Amino acid sequence: MSIAVSPGVYASILDYSNYIPRLASTICAMIGSASRGPTDERTLVTDVGSFTETFGPPSSDHPMMYAAQQYLASGRQLWIVRVANYDVTATGALRDGTNVANAVAMSASSSGSWADDLSVVVASATGTGYDISIRYQGVTVEVKRGVLIGTANSGSERYIETQFANSLYVAFSDNGGYTTLRAGTYTLTGGDDGAPADDSDIVGTTVGNTSTGMQLFANPEIVDVNMILAPGRWEKTVVNALLALAEARGDCMAIVDPPQGLTVQQVVDWHNGQLTGNADYLASAINTRYGALYWPWLQVYDSYNDQELYTAPSGVAARVWAYSDSVSEPWFAPAGLVRGHPLGVLDIEHSPTLGERDYMYGQPGNNVNPFVNFIHDGITCWGQKTLQRASTALDRINVMRMLLYARKVISTAVRYLVFEPNDPVTWLRFRQLVEPFLRNIATRRGLYDFRVVCDATTNTAYYIDQNTMRGKILLKPTKAAEIIDISFVLTPTGASFQAF
Repeated sequence: MSIAVSPGVYASILDYSNYIPRLASTICAMIGSASRGPTDERTLVTDVGSFTETFGPPSSDHPMMYAAQQYLASGRQLWIVRVANYDVTATGALRDGTNVANAVAMSASSSGSWADDLSVVVASATGTGYDISIRYQGVTVEVKRGVLIGTANSGSERYIETQFANSLYVAFSDNGGYTTLRAGTYTLTGGDDGAPADDSDIVGTTVGNTSTGMQLFANPEIVDVNMILAPGRWEKTVVNALLALAEARGDCMAIVDPPQGLTVQQVVDWHNGQLTGNADYLASAINTRYGALYWPWLQVYDSYNDQELYTAPSGVAARVWAYSDSVSEPWFAPAGLVRGHPLGVLDIEHSPTLGERDYMYGQPGNNVNPFVNFIHDGITCWGQKTLQRASTALDRINVMRMLLYARKVISTAVRYLVFEPNDPVTWLRFRQLVEPFLRNIATRRGLYDFRVVCDATTNTAYYIDQNTMRGKILLKPTKAAEIIDISFVLTPTGASFQAF
């Protein structure tokens, strides 16, 4: 505040009204191949329609596409990174009016053979220019009227490159020397899906400011996600990279997939790094609170191709997490008959018995979350362990997700205290920000109790001289009732119940 030097009334504003923001608790990231769409770019989709429009209809060659459909049945925010291997973009050209040269070059908006079903129809406009229609799989998906060509028209909003600048299907490049087009139907050719994406495509790289694959999600300051998946990819290189990325970010969890077709013993051996027979199997046990594993693969119906097929469990698990958040809180267990029942799943590879569930989930060191097909209740997620092997509160998904949510929200709020004076006023502001938020979580059944300490006991002269302000948050997280133990006590007729 400036010091007044002459008489008068001086008003100032001091804003201490900081509050804890509301952040989404379910934002999913997926990496994998798709029928079409931008390659090695982060693309946000919010519903099945926009996903299909951007990345095409599902295909059994692309497991991520079915996982995305599963998640979007309950989730609202999905970041997609499509990867591909030596893929080729289909191309073609619009001919000039005398049909002797290519007047306008055209190419599909993304690589892949999907453009084999793409055509461009040119017709003379009622006034000047041309009516140009884009047809995909026999359906007209885009129409522009009165389109002009020729570089002399490049400044007009009706210029062909301008009109189709944001097309999801075709990009045009005017050769510049022609002003007329031959009416007719044109097709694009040469598109190629390429080989299936390999491990290096999924894991990706970072060179300078350019990233590919899952490395596009490596920086939490650029993109906010709560869970990350590479659906259907169980190779040790991919699984280890996915878990390492989640740990490095420190604000999300990875849901990893096992190979399809494993038995109960095999999936336990696989996640313990003891399954042999394939060089891509895990070579050591996975052990991290930033990951979770579900089994087995689940059968869904693909209405686009009229077929039933098995999809990776990670996508269904992500759907269960999203649904659980929508009807409860992030710290409620995403499992059980109330929140763990994914509608639309037809069957599972194998429904584990109680003894098998005791082995894969109840035995210390085994952290496989099973889907079970109960005879009267249907297919249900029946586990919520993280991949942490140590027996602490963080070996459960509900506690881990509560901690990640609280840490992200509190860290976002207290950023506004950075560079403030390291004194009791700022310490008080820290407590006033954090305590109401944690009290709210406790009221919403996420904590039994908590305590926030930020005072002279945590901020000693040593830390103050290091330009460091320290706060300590003590939490007693709510645990899920995974086992309900009921005792039936029979007494003699004359006994008193008070004795029991």
